[in-house]
Formats: sequence, C-alpha cells, structure tokens
Amino acid sequence: MNKIFLFGYVLVALFLSSCKTSQISSSKVSDNTVEINFLHVNDVYEISPLEGGKVGGMARLATLRKELFRENPNTLTILAGDFLNPALISTFKHEGKTIKGKQMVEAMNAIGFDWVGLGNHEFDLDEADLQKRIDESKFNWLATNALQNKKGNLEPFGKNVDGVKVPFPKTTILTFKNAAGKTVKMGMFSIVLPSNKKDYVYYGDFFENAVKAYDMLKPECDFVVAITHINKADDAKLAEMLPNVKLLMGGHDHDNMIQNVNGVIVAKADANAKTAYIHRISYDLETKNVAIKSDLRKIDESIPQDSAVAVVVKKWEDIMDVALAKVGMNKNDVVADLAEPLDGRETPMRNSHTNLGDLIAKAMTASASKPVDCTVFNSGSVRIDDQVSGRITQLDIMRILPFGGKIVEVSMKGRLLERILETGLKNKGSGGFLQWHRISHNEAKNEWYVNGKLLDVNQDYYVAIPKFMMEGKETNFGYLTYQNPDVLKVTESDDKDMNDIRNDVRKILIAYMKNPK
Repeated sequence: MNKIFLFGYVLVALFLSSCKTSQISSSKVSDNTVEINFLHVNDVYEISPLEGGKVGGMARLATLRKELFRENPNTLTILAGDFLNPALISTFKHEGKTIKGKQMVEAMNAIGFDWVGLGNHEFDLDEADLQKRIDESKFNWLATNALQNKKGNLEPFGKNVDGVKVPFPKTTILTFKNAAGKTVKMGMFSIVLPSNKKDYVYYGDFFENAVKAYDMLKPECDFVVAITHINKADDAKLAEMLPNVKLLMGGHDHDNMIQNVNGVIVAKADANAKTAYIHRISYDLETKNVAIKSDLRKIDESIPQDSAVAVVVKKWEDIMDVALAKVGMNKNDVVADLAEPLDGRETPMRNSHTNLGDLIAKAMTASASKPVDCTVFNSGSVRIDDQVSGRITQLDIMRILPFGGKIVEVSMKGRLLERILETGLKNKGSGGFLQWHRISHNEAKNEWYVNGKLLDVNQDYYVAIPKFMMEGKETNFGYLTYQNPDVLKVTESDDKDMNDIRNDVRKILIAYMKNPK
C-alpha cells in the first residue's frame, strides 16, 4: 500500500469516526423537535449478574437497549470508562493467553455498544494487551485528554483496521434526524482522570482539554454533551466551567448519583450495571432549547436476559468455572452474611485503613504456623474497587483478591520492619500503601508501635507478609528480598500442599470469615 493511499484511508476513517449520521428517523416527536436517547452505564467489571443472579448482567442490559431502540431509533449506548479491569476472570488464562478483558469486549460487541470513554482501569493492562482489546472492539472510543506515549512521541490511541491504525478522535459530532427529516448535530467529548500513571500513557489536564474540546465543537454543532471519568467533585467543577454542556455522563464513582449544577445534569449509575441511566434529550429546532429527562433504571430480575448475549456470558462463565476448579474454589459456597459492608474501594484502600483491610490482615495473622508479632500486606492486592455486603460467597472473595498469592512468615530486624512501614506511608495513594494488624502509628511523633509497644529497631520481629512483597515486587520495595541482611529467616508452606491455606490468601480469608478467631 503506497503512502498516499494509506494517508487517504486514515483521513476517511477519521472522518467516518468523528461524524456519524443516524440513519433511522425518530417517529415520536413533532416536526420541530429531535429526540435522542442515551443508555448510560459506567464502571462495569462483571458480565454476569451479581448477588445470586438478582442484579446486573450484560444480557439484561442488552434487553433494555432493544427496548429503548423500539421507543426511539436515535439511541446511543455508552460506557463511561472502566470495563477492561479489574475482573476476576481477567486474571485467568484461556487458550494459553491471559484473558485481560477479552470477555468484556465480546459481551459489549454482542450488545452493540456505540461509544466508550477511557477509564483509569483500562490502563491496568499493559500496552500490548490494551491494544489487542481495542482491536477486537466493534464500538467507538473517544479520548479527549489521554494520549499514547510512544517513547516520548505523543499520539492518539487507535484501533488497527485492516492493517491501518485509525486514531481515536478527541471529539465527535453526531447527526440525528426526526420523522420529518429535520436534523440536529450533537457534539461529544470524553475525559479521564490521571489516577493510573503508566509509561505508555500521557494525561493532559482534563479541565483544560474539556474547555478546548467545547470551544472547538460549539461552532460546528447545535449542542454538546460529555462522557467523564473523574470524581464527582471535579464533575461539579466542570459543570460550573462549562454551563452550556448540558449533560455529563460520568463514571469513576460507583454509587448512582444525579445532580443539577447550574442547569447541567451530572449523572452516574451504580457500578457493574446494577443500574443504568436513561437520558432522554429533546432538542427544539426553533428555540434551540435542550430538555433532558434522566431516569435511573434498576437492572434486575424484572428485565429478561437477551438470548444472544446470554450465550456469550455463559461461554465465559464456563471458562471461569474450569479455572476456579483448578485452584480448588467453589464459587457458590457461602462464606459469611455481613452485618455491614466491607470497604474495598480503591481510593480508601490506598490512602487509609478500611474494615476490609483490617479483616484480611487479621485473617493472615490467624493463619500463621506460630504467633506473629504483626502482619502487613499491600493494598494493591485488593482489586474489587467496590463495597461488598450481604451474603458473601467464595466467588466474592476471589473478586476481592483475584491474584491470590502465598503468605510467608519472616523473622526480621526491627530496623527493617520500620523501613517497610515507612515505605508503606510514602506509597500512600498507590497499591504499595500498607494495611496491617497489631501495628499503630503516632503521626505527630512519627512513632511506630507493635502490639502496643514502641517499635525497637534492634529487636527481632516475626511478621506475616505476602511473598509478592518479600520478592521486592511492590512499588518502592525493591530492597525487600530474601537476601536482605536484616531478613533472619523465612518460613513458607509447601507449594504442593493444597490443604495449607497459606499458599493462597483467598483461602486464608475464607477460613477466617467462616471461623473468626
């Protein structure tokens, strides 16, 4: 393919990606009104229904989408970021390759998603795996402030189509028409917060890029909406900055919310498609008025499952069942019935101590072969990024700790323990922030206490800790290895002993929750 032809192909692809026309007219409106529906979900990590099949599920979402299309063919289905990770099934292999979000792309393709915005968890994947998922997708990606860093050269992320990389647009203009053939042009942009720093990603300031996108779109279209994956406080700030962007379809926060900020609707659904927002936009061609009606719809047993999408979901459920059986897990076994939710959300876990962190650390302490002085583990091992409540099964535990991992017992000098704890504090905000048991910290004096006694740098301590950390693999813990001179002895279980729960922190947590000590 010569260079001139290739360049022309990319220009055509970009034009088609950024300017799409609805081919079917809306029939329920007056000649001077054009109506558009949005089916909006965010932060969807599971393709199967949750809570014993009662809520969520991509097959139910597909049914709702078809229902909205019957109401109005001018319907777009969008996901406001975070869908490739975290998910338990993504940690397993299928046909020799780690799944890493492939199941979600297949389900979304089957549903017929129209547009997605990038979420911070898309960048949990390494660059090559993210590119594979992008190339497998049939939906459109919109990225206003995130660029791909190719060894210092910044360029848009893009989808490879027939050997040609088609860049993600920063903005798009979509044209819709009513039954009378009259049209309206809607502009759209999408921003993501920079909470997952990777070498291959460059994040532009999302406020600045949002303003630039709006300024570029407004002269070319009748009105503008946005897909946002930022926290709700920043959504409110953005609404104040851009009062003419009448709808912000948000993600990142996992609980449904809606607010009107000076006439701008800011909405987010519940994570994992437990709910979806339906935004009905009515544009008056004479007055130029944009009217929006937003309804939160529960995705539950009242919505039947779409048969075609259910087949895709079942395929991946069967793959996960085989993988779970291989590691000796029974996904339906009830572990506990919680009186209060356990907080496994990423932001609290990586910045403070949560009741879920306390529970896991206590379980590790209880599992030791002999009494330990204290226990530490890295918050990044918890990947559910949600609160769990009610009846908890082994599947829920697997979702909380998808990577599993062995717990070892280490005799170490107090000065090494102090260094570990200090490093954990410096890692605040990242997965290297530590959760612990039998440890406390006097922040004012910067003093550490173990079992209520001031940490002695010259004393020996017996500590339960993930093997992952002892191999120096966590952020800023490169010094923590078996060869460190302050490591006196490491005691670990036999890898082949399937009955020793210390080989898998998930089994440790299950055992403790069933029989707290």
